[in-house]
Amino acid sequence: MRDYKDRVVIITGAAHGIGLSLAKLYDQIGAKVVVIDVNAQALQEAEKILKNAVFYQCDITKKENVYELSKTILREVGVPYIIVNNAGVVENSYFLDCSDDMLERTMNVNIVSHFWICKAFLPAMIKKGEGQLCQVASAAGVMGVKGLAAYCASKHAVVGFSNALRLELEGYAKNKIFVTLVCPGFINTGMFEGVKPARFTPLLDQKKIAQVIFNAVDKKKHFVMEPFMVKTVPWLQVLFPVGAFNKIANFFKVNNAMDDIVKPK
Repeated sequence: MRDYKDRVVIITGAAHGIGLSLAKLYDQIGAKVVVIDVNAQALQEAEKILKNAVFYQCDITKKENVYELSKTILREVGVPYIIVNNAGVVENSYFLDCSDDMLERTMNVNIVSHFWICKAFLPAMIKKGEGQLCQVASAAGVMGVKGLAAYCASKHAVVGFSNALRLELEGYAKNKIFVTLVCPGFINTGMFEGVKPARFTPLLDQKKIAQVIFNAVDKKKHFVMEPFMVKTVPWLQVLFPVGAFNKIANFFKVNNAMDDIVKPK
């Protein structure tokens, strides 16, 4: 494992869920963890748990907020060694039933915030000549799921953005800024409470998947897909036409995952 002592690790949405579980892992090995979250109460609770961290309340969908915060962090904490773009929301609604505000919020939190975080911190990382981005997408970023149209759109965007940014960084930073893209299935964070995972696809434990992500970042893996069935999706999409792939998804009850949460109006 790499030495993370006093290395700056920025995690968005880090006061709960996977973000907090990751923050704990980095905190335990002496990293300077920068916890960013919009939820003030959750931040207060996180302060009781993390010993070597600094905490900032910020709505990262607002570029002005992110740019101002980045100045503070770069001045008071330092240049990030790792950035984990983890913050996310889910609409739990059929597209036509979803409010415009929720559609916009889903896209703004799940992908647009990545733009502002990366633009705010990448120049300093490139200048320093080292660093790593961990982009948290989802299995919903490689396929469609009924009842999650906006969420799928946002996570597909994270996948495309991360893959393109990886290529651009090869020129900007001469391969010194690494990108790890994470596409997990449903996780027991409460974000998808009541979800029914597909056949042969367990509901992932947030602490275990946080450890998987931590290990993947440490080993500089390009992609993380969990559990096993998620790894098969890109291959199945190549091997089978759309109709056949949809039948396979129906057989594994992928499209029934949200049935107990989402009902068409």
